[in-house]
Amino acid sequence: MDKIPEGLLSLVAAVGAIIAMLVGMWFVFERLKQKQQGFGANSLKALGLVLFVPTLVLISVARKEFQSETLAALLGTVAGYVLSRSKDEDT
Repeated sequence: MDKIPEGLLSLVAAVGAIIAMLVGMWFVFERLKQKQQGFGANSLKALGLVLFVPTLVLISVARKEFQSETLAALLGTVAGYVLSRSKDEDT
């Protein structure tokens, strides 16, 4: 089987990342609408995650010179951000 051209791989990764972002944003906004809530710290965290992770995957697929150590550091940063506790304003 022939090797997939790098340009096609980058295009598929870009389209996939954009679709993932749009679907993720739709889910976040739909959930906010169901709960009848506005934007807060957690909703902004969810939107940031929905937009950043597909971009990170896109960069790692599209750029072959993107080092795995850099990808691991960025994923660790995202994990720390997501798992950090937001200050609860009710208490």
